[in-house]
Parts: sequence; C-alpha cells; structure tokens
Amino acid sequence: MIERLFRSQASSLEIIYNAMPGPVRSAMATIRGMGLPRNRQRWKTRRFVSELRSHENWTREEIAQFQSTQLGVIINYARLSCPFYADYPQFRSSNPESIRSYPVLKREVVRANAEDMISSAIARHDLIRVGTTGTTGAALGVAYDDETARRVWAMFLRQWIWAGLRTNEPRVTFFGSRVVPSARRRPPYWVHNLCERQMLASSFHLSARTAPDYLKFLARHRGQVLEAFPSVLGILADFVLEQGITIPMKTVFTSGEPLYPFLREKAEKAFSTRVFDTYGMTELCGIIQECEHGRMHLAPESAYLEILDDDNEPVRPGEDGYLTWTGFLNFAMPLIRYRIGDRGNWDLRDACPCGRNFPMVVPTITRDSDLLHCPDGRIFSPRTLNQTLKQAFSFRFCQFVHDGHDRLLVRAVSSSPQAAKSDLDQVCANVRRLLGPGMDVAGSLEIEPIMRAGGKMPLIVRQPATSSMERV
Repeated sequence: MIERLFRSQASSLEIIYNAMPGPVRSAMATIRGMGLPRNRQRWKTRRFVSELRSHENWTREEIAQFQSTQLGVIINYARLSCPFYADYPQFRSSNPESIRSYPVLKREVVRANAEDMISSAIARHDLIRVGTTGTTGAALGVAYDDETARRVWAMFLRQWIWAGLRTNEPRVTFFGSRVVPSARRRPPYWVHNLCERQMLASSFHLSARTAPDYLKFLARHRGQVLEAFPSVLGILADFVLEQGITIPMKTVFTSGEPLYPFLREKAEKAFSTRVFDTYGMTELCGIIQECEHGRMHLAPESAYLEILDDDNEPVRPGEDGYLTWTGFLNFAMPLIRYRIGDRGNWDLRDACPCGRNFPMVVPTITRDSDLLHCPDGRIFSPRTLNQTLKQAFSFRFCQFVHDGHDRLLVRAVSSSPQAAKSDLDQVCANVRRLLGPGMDVAGSLEIEPIMRAGGKMPLIVRQPATSSMERV
C-alpha cells in the first residue's frame, strides 16, 4: 500500500521530501522501506528464499518439467485475463519448445499494447506502475503487484546466499533513487533506510569536487555490501584508485547495465572483493545471475528463455541472438515470447562447478554510451541520466548529444512527432532541473537515432550536433 501510494503521488511527495532536513529524509526513506512488499524481513520473502534454495538440486529433467508446467500456467492465465492474449490457443504440451507456435513480441508491440496486456484478475488498485527506458531511451509502461516484487526480491537474496552473505547484511546502494535534492552542493548526499540496514546514496552528485565526500562516506561503511549500476561503480572505483588506496567492501552487486570486463577489474581492485552481476529488466520477465564461480545462470523459476536469430528461429549452439522471454513471475502483466532487444548466447562450457543445473547464459548486450561531464564537474552515467525519460511514452528512441562544453541536445525519435513534442518539452525541463543552470539544454525531433559501428546505439553521445536538427 505504501509503495503504491508513493509511486502514484511521487511528484508531490518529492517536493515535500526535498524540503525536509536530512534526518527527516532518512525517516521518510525508512517508512517507505517498511512498506516495500519486497522487504527482506517479511515472512513471505523468507519463505520464497527457502523455496528457491530447494530448487538448486533440480536435475535438468526437473527443470524442463517445471518450465513446461509454468508455460501452461502463464499462457492459459494470460488468455483468460488479458485482452491482448484472448485469441491465443491453449498451451497443452509437455515440451517447453512448443512455445514456438506463439508469435514473438518486439518491444514496440508491447509499448503499443501495454494496457491490453494487464491482467483483469489483478485489481487496479493493487497494481504498481513504473516506466522503463531500456537500452533505447524509449519509455515503456509496466505494471506489477506486491507478490511479483516479493518473488523477484527473493531471487536477489538467493544470490546473496551464493555470495556467502546473510540476507540482512548492511548495504550501501547507488542506483537511481533521488535521495537528496539535485541542487544540493554539500554532503550528505545519502540517507539512511533503517529498516533495511541500507544507506541510499545519490548517483546524481558524483564529481571531482564531491569525490572526497564520497570517499569518506564509503570509508565509513567499509566492509559492507555495495550495490551500484556498473557505470556508477566505475566512477566510484576511479575516485578510489586515483587516491592510490582501496576501500574494502564485503561484496559488490551490479545490475541495470552491462558489466564490462574493465569495469569489473577496476571495481574489484578498488573495493578488494568479488563483483556479482545480475541481468534483469523492469518488465520483471526474467533474471540471469552470476554464481560464486563466475557463471551467469538463468533463474529457471523466473522465465523460459529462448535465444533467437533475426528470423525468430533458435540460434545454433554458441551463436549470438536475441534474448526472448516468457516470464513466470509477473501475473499482473504477463509477457509471452517478448524479444526485449538485448542479445546473448548459451554458455556451452562444461557444467558449472557450483553444481546447479540452471541453464548458463552469456548476455552480450549491445549498449555503448559515454559519460556526461557537466561544466560544474558532476559526472552522470547513462543509467542515471535516463531516469529523466521514464514518462516519455511517445519516443521510439532518445539520446543525449553532448555537443559542447556546456550544451546538451535531447535527440528524440518518434513515429508521432505531434505527440512527442510535449514529451520532449517535459524531458528537456527534467534535464534542466537535473543538470542545473550551467548546462544549455535543447531538444530535437529526428527521423533516426545515431548509430555506432556494429549497430550500437549509445544513450549519451559526445559529438558535434548536425545543422539540420530542429530545436524546441
């Protein structure tokens, strides 16, 4: 209830929150933490973790049987409760590969039909609605419920156990939460969520000027768990290594972006510990997690995963293809054969030394973005900046072109330019508030996104703007 209220009144609550002194903001963060359905102290979450742990002894045959059963459950449920799937045939097979008789859904289809994919079996007042921009900067509306959040969080906690941790370890979190006002110019840049033993730190205030404050903060919390987007983790690691020191943390967890080898290497050096990566998505239709032996495993309870080529046929062993998901967790908005746009391949090495028979996957996500360096010294990662796009549902793509020391172009692509105009105005306003008066922000509606070699489409582009761009 608290989480649904928070998300439905986020704009008003943010104004109140930002006006409060630091201790009150921490109290408000704690109250929200108490209301999160995923709260790790709740008995339902602990029960899900125990259930998941019992699955680690499954044989390959038991995994295939479970996934076949779940495919029937989710598809037949979606047929009866979601208008979009009303004409889908029943799933009757005991072979999970029979899923191939159903159509593949690209992201654009899901964006256009999101409301018809929401289940009528879930009361509207029980829905938690969020937006995701994915790899393209195009917003997609997503709905889930408390039960989904608990089950997903239990899977994250199982990975904590793989890393040798207790589920209630204190942690420091650098994700997308706006925990202090954007205009703040002195510490603290963090708040304390007491109920989850969590320090929520801002990813929006990182700069050479604030680096000493963040280093002192991390040093005070040395030996704890650290969570961050990979690009943010890279900025923090640079702060540490530039001082010729290390700040040992207990374990580091990353998600939300690709963890490139160079980021892993410098993070493990700076924080003197292992990094455990997770591939997931806001749509909550699948999870791939790194085990204690460094292999990435599909959580078989989360989804049935296919890896398909350009013709939506299964790739040959070892080949790269599109990750295509049928989710088992989100009954509020089921997604069947959802080709999210990310790529990967099956890991064909010998069985993992961890002993689990969970399928092994190598996500090879084609994202490539620069960091945004502001004139005032702040540094923004792609994952931090795209928080400004989450309500821009008319965009097919959106990129940020930094074409000068103090100039940023919001470059949007839409199939409906008239509808996109208001979204573009709003995004530009959001970016101006985030970056402050030192950055000149303009907007442009374009026909195609900027592409790089190999088909990569960066969110942040550092290059001169073209003269043909339409400013708003």
